Amino acid sequence: MASSKNIGDQLVDAVQSAIDSQNFNNLQYAIEHSIGAAAENIGKGLAQASDGMRRMQEQHAWETAQRNQRLRMQALYARCGGLKAAGYSMAGVGGIIAVPMLTASGIAAPLAMMEGWGAFAIVPLAIGAAGAVLAAFGIRKIGLAKRFDTYKAIIGAREFCPVDELAAHTGETPQKVLKNLKTMMAKGLFKQAALDDSETLLITSADAYREYRQAQYDALQRQNHAAQALQAEEARKEGLDPDARGLLERGESYLARIRACNAGIPDPAITAKIDRIERVTRTIFDRAAEQPAVVGDLDKLMSYYLPTTVKLLEAYRDMEAQPVRSENVEASKKEISGALDTLNAAFEKLLDSLFRDMAWDLSTDISVLHTVLAQEGLVDDAFDINAQRRS
Repeated sequence: MASSKNIGDQLVDAVQSAIDSQNFNNLQYAIEHSIGAAAENIGKGLAQASDGMRRMQEQHAWETAQRNQRLRMQALYARCGGLKAAGYSMAGVGGIIAVPMLTASGIAAPLAMMEGWGAFAIVPLAIGAAGAVLAAFGIRKIGLAKRFDTYKAIIGAREFCPVDELAAHTGETPQKVLKNLKTMMAKGLFKQAALDDSETLLITSADAYREYRQAQYDALQRQNHAAQALQAEEARKEGLDPDARGLLERGESYLARIRACNAGIPDPAITAKIDRIERVTRTIFDRAAEQPAVVGDLDKLMSYYLPTTVKLLEAYRDMEAQPVRSENVEASKKEISGALDTLNAAFEKLLDSLFRDMAWDLSTDISVLHTVLAQEGLVDDAFDINAQRRS
């Protein structure tokens, strides 16, 4: 491929040749050929520049991710080099003391007993035993440091790690892992870590632990509100006929299943949608309990909306619990999230229709009240009042 300079020279030569010969037949072809070649070279240059820029961006992104990973690890974990060094020192010194002292005690003990100096044999034995204990402590420190490195490699920069996962990767029992974790936290090897209340989950960062506590508090608040609402509902049901009471009890069972699903879904965006569904549905049930006449309007809610909501949430919860997140699972979760928005809109529309009926009833009651008062001569004529209200 000719360079851009050669292309320019060719174009100049073609123009000059056409002028000299007064034959311009091939000039258009020469110009188009030159422009096409120049455009091709420019395109290749831009492509190379774009590739170079993309590689630089990828390299920068990778370096940034690696740097953030290192900073994250430094914030979560302490260095255990000091613990290892102390362990090796204790093991070495203990071994240096224990081996000759115990050997000397073993050799000197029979002679000392024969000479009646048995008490003197105890001294090297005691020193040797102390050295052995020191060596044992050193070996334990070394082992703890090595296990910490193993745990750290498994957890990485994650904020949550089940104790059972560490046990499965290391071949240790969950009880042994839990004991090791507590020892490591006591020694400050985990800078921010804490265990959950059931001691089955390691929470590695202070921020994640605060979120965990806030989630627990929110769940407790929801349970308390649900219990209070249930008590109020039971009190209102006393005055309902058996059919209406049975329908509301069926609705309560759906709400209980919705709350159970909510407790098993950690995604705050989905939790907010579920809370909204429960709040609107609770308001609908309160309205129905106060006005039994509207219970008949809840057939679609009970026969379709709520069962569908429960089915979708239980499917979402099961997918959330899967250890492997495939593209199909993520796509299904996204579809369910959108369906929850649709259901929320349907619930709110139903609630709005119930309160619209109540508004019409109130408007009728107010009109009747004005009519009666006007007939009694206590207020102006009801027609005039209605005209004033319309104006």
